Amino acid sequence: MNVEAEILDLKLRVEALEAALRSSPRHDDIIPAQAGPYRSELPALVAQVSIGVAELRAEMADIRTEVSQDFEALIVEVAGVRVQMTENYKAIHSDLLGKIDSLRCEMIDLGLRLDRLTETGGA
Repeated sequence: MNVEAEILDLKLRVEALEAALRSSPRHDDIIPAQAGPYRSELPALVAQVSIGVAELRAEMADIRTEVSQDFEALIVEVAGVRVQMTENYKAIHSDLLGKIDSLRCEMIDLGLRLDRLTETGGA
């Protein structure tokens, strides 16, 4: 049985017990004999339910702590990925600018060579 089903089952049992206690000024008919335990067994059952609820609350607190830690770790990982992506972008951007500058220089050089060739060829 999963945790959610256990919680729901305990919640329903506690609500039924509370409703029975509220609706009856006398405690003799809290739980009919044919439907469940006798009146003398009620304190043990209430203690069992209380222990179960306390255990579930503790387990839920543990799960909440684990999820919180997982989210914190995820946030740190995402921040690390962002930093790495920024560094990679800067490196690639710088490399591309260097290649563009190199191409410009080569284009200017080729233009000058063509100008020289056309001047000597036309003369």
